[in-house]
Amino acid sequence: MAEANEIKGTKTVLIIEDEMDMRFYLMAMVRSLGLESILTRNGVQGLLALGTLRPDLIILDVMMPEKGGGLVYQELKTNPLYRDIPLILFSGVDFQSFVHYIKMLNLNRVEKIPCPKYYVEKSADPDYLKEVIKKNITL
Repeated sequence: MAEANEIKGTKTVLIIEDEMDMRFYLMAMVRSLGLESILTRNGVQGLLALGTLRPDLIILDVMMPEKGGGLVYQELKTNPLYRDIPLILFSGVDFQSFVHYIKMLNLNRVEKIPCPKYYVEKSADPDYLKEVIKKNITL
């Protein structure tokens, strides 16, 4: 899929989400905008996918088994290879709880992990999510 992305110039979105119905919901939304999607079902798979491709956007769930979205977010924001990839956190966890989590992670860190620029709760209106995706990717 990465080769097709380079040949056709299609923008690619990496979706890291453990719930199958949410993965397909996000895939359908991304495709409705004319974008390609790569689906992974947890943080480990998502980070492995980044070893072979450079997506134009990442949509990341917070609550996942194996390696949760908080740890993946930390790795994405502290690794120079990934920190500039646009990122949308998409979660059932409310924003303030995630901000508190980031504050706790930052207690003993010299280089602070930034709060996410885009955080969309799963209960959000689909049109709002589409607008956030559009803001993060040049169509």
